[in-house]
Amino acid sequence: MNRIWVALFACVLPLQSIEATAPEEALNSRVNSTIAQLQQLSDDLRARMEILERVVVTVVDHNPLVMSVETLGGRSGPFVISADRDFMDSLSVDEKRASLAHELGHVWIYTHHPYLQSERLANDIAMRVTSADVLVPVYEKVFQRLGTRGNLADYLTLPQ
Repeated sequence: MNRIWVALFACVLPLQSIEATAPEEALNSRVNSTIAQLQQLSDDLRARMEILERVVVTVVDHNPLVMSVETLGGRSGPFVISADRDFMDSLSVDEKRASLAHELGHVWIYTHHPYLQSERLANDIAMRVTSADVLVPVYEKVFQRLGTRGNLADYLTLPQ
């Protein structure tokens, strides 16, 4: 009788371990897929924006800024764009492209004298490869995510 319980327990235990890691593996797979998609979009945008510096895209569990970019090695990079996972999941492909274009606008500014960073200038540079029509809903989602309300005219040069 004890042998039957031991055999049953030995069969159930591995199944519990597999079930416990399946959601984590699914999440990791989804995040890796998102990173690959964002990296490809970023690489395409970098080429179109004539940004020579290396930019790596990563997805994090939580980014209080929603998306941000930083340099790891001075003016020549490499640069890292960190994107909030849940925020990225809420965006369409065009909105992801626009968000990345905005962050790449910051990279462009950071590598071109006089290095005057502003959200509006980053968007002006981003609009070389995207449009205000796509950036507006992205900003609305950012405001909603952060629980704030901003004036789009502070961030974008909107068509008259």
